[in-house]
Amino acid sequence: MKLSFFHALPVLALLVLSGCANEPKTLYGWGGYQAQLNHYFKADSAPEQQITELESELAKMESKGQKPPPGYLAHLGFLYASAGNVGKSAEAFNNEKKQFPESAVFMDFMLKKLTANAQ
Repeated sequence: MKLSFFHALPVLALLVLSGCANEPKTLYGWGGYQAQLNHYFKADSAPEQQITELESELAKMESKGQKPPPGYLAHLGFLYASAGNVGKSAEAFNNEKKQFPESAVFMDFMLKKLTANAQ
């Protein structure tokens, strides 16, 4: 018995679709970060509320063994600074720099600005 292309097509489709069933593992845990940025730029919520939400998402990421995406900790640092928490802001900027060394120049600049404004 010969199988034609049309007989093999459903089997091929099933194989292809079964490969898509597994959710790909992402490099970073994004959580609600993109929605948070949207709220930040629209000024929909106070910095304290955004900090609470980002810290909650960060805890979820850490519990799953995921890392925050680039810019996440820096954004959290900006929010801490706008809320007047210089210590936590500096910690977030240093953590961003540690996790993403390519951000070191910008994070050092922000740390200088932070300490200059604190004095």
